[in-house]
Amino acid sequence: MHLEKGLWPLLLQQFKKFLPWYLAALICLFLTHYLGSEIPFYAKELADLVSVGTEKIETSKYFLLALGIFIFRSLSRILFFYPARVVERNMRIDILGRIESVNPLRYQAYPPGQLFQVLYTDIEQIRALLGFACLQLVNIIMAVIVLVPRIYGFNPNLLIAIAPMVICGLIFSLVVAKTRHYYRKSADLQGEVQNYIMETYSGKKTIKNYHAESAFIDIFKAKSFKELTYAFKAGIAVSFSVPLIPLGVGLSFLLGAYIIHAQAMEVTSLVLFSGFVFLFLEPLHFMAWIGVVFSSSLGSWSRIRELIYDLGKKSAREIQLENLNSSLGKTSDKFKVEFWGDVLDIPLNRNQWTVIIGKTASGKSEILLQLACILKSKGIDVSLIFQNPYIYNDTLKSNIFLGRKATDKDRDKAFELLKLFSLDFLSPNRDELFNMKVGENGKHLSGGQAKRLCLVRSIMSGAEFLLWDDPFSSVDIILEKEIIEKLRKMEGIKDKTLILSSHRISTVRLCDKLILIAAHQGILEIGEPKNLLSGNSQSYEYFEKQMV
Repeated sequence: MHLEKGLWPLLLQQFKKFLPWYLAALICLFLTHYLGSEIPFYAKELADLVSVGTEKIETSKYFLLALGIFIFRSLSRILFFYPARVVERNMRIDILGRIESVNPLRYQAYPPGQLFQVLYTDIEQIRALLGFACLQLVNIIMAVIVLVPRIYGFNPNLLIAIAPMVICGLIFSLVVAKTRHYYRKSADLQGEVQNYIMETYSGKKTIKNYHAESAFIDIFKAKSFKELTYAFKAGIAVSFSVPLIPLGVGLSFLLGAYIIHAQAMEVTSLVLFSGFVFLFLEPLHFMAWIGVVFSSSLGSWSRIRELIYDLGKKSAREIQLENLNSSLGKTSDKFKVEFWGDVLDIPLNRNQWTVIIGKTASGKSEILLQLACILKSKGIDVSLIFQNPYIYNDTLKSNIFLGRKATDKDRDKAFELLKLFSLDFLSPNRDELFNMKVGENGKHLSGGQAKRLCLVRSIMSGAEFLLWDDPFSSVDIILEKEIIEKLRKMEGIKDKTLILSSHRISTVRLCDKLILIAAHQGILEIGEPKNLLSGNSQSYEYFEKQMV
């Protein structure tokens, strides 16, 4: 999809792609209004028959008319709503694809709540624009094309009586259009409120516990109240102007009755005119709400466009990292990272396991993130697993393959890894294991199980570089030794380049290279673990203090 070009090109692209659907919808809308325009004449005919005392009235044609209106009206909705649903799905896939493929630094400023707001609420609003608003816009046009000639053919003067209803509808639409900026502000704050809830739920594992934190609840109340205020400001103008619609209808009735009386027309003509008023009322009423949808959709589109722009533009930090490594190619044996205001040369020991150690908050995770961004910018496949990776609310298999079509060989390898990481006991057999639902963010798994599942996902990704942040902190030393030793012999994995962070001497001893770092000091030592852990080294002192 060409989301960078703007909303109107997107609409044009949509209409071109689904042209047969929209042409069929136009025909259905025309037939709906044409059949509907018969209702006032049928009503007048019935009134005339009753007034002269006709005892037997044939009703089959009224039934067939109602059936025809029902069929064509329903088809017109389906023909508009389905393409809108397709666009909604494609937009989500497109934006998610961009988020997955670009450097994470580009959307680092977006909290999860704001991303959710764009990917769900804002895109859903665009669907409403394409499905509901465009349908009703065409509905109004078809109503004018069909109904105006019919009422003009009966009595041209009655068109004047429709004017109050039309004028009131236009005023309502203009009032609604003025509230667009409040819809945008309300949507922004809604994203912030959602983010507070997400962060609290993630941190506490239950939404109930945040009531004990007065500082949080005060912020939450303030943001919620502000969001409510903007939503109120956006809705108050609509609320006060909604009575314009029934006011217009009432004035049209009065004016129509006056014209019919003044021209000495039949009393049943008022029945016919009433039918036309109600036929005009639906498109006019929706015309007013088209303004609401357009206003909120334009606000949503501006948020989508901002995210698309940020995803397509390199961040200042990304540019800085690229400039630092501009002279280094894909096959370089080292890359430069920013570290506490300085620059470090991090060696890449290809096809080996390198472990980074250092005190808590010394910058190990940040080095892994920067390395992942640099490698990605060089066109190198990389898989980065942080300490708290995300698990999708789906099956175990879906979380491993992430939408890729898995072959029998892939499934065999994945099952072998699940057994190695001691996850096979979660279900009695392989099929049930793969199809096991893990719940939202892996809530049916323990923290350690969720992390090991993500390590399996990382290996199965096929990436050339695997960057793991403290990967074995949740397993015992015996299982850790078994996992590492088997991985280092396993086909398709033994030649991978792994860079880990760790606090455990057991992990360090099983790696090829060791890098000891310290905040504000940089790299203190680099070498083989067996040499640096034998004594008289800073690495040895680091672990000796841990033992104490």
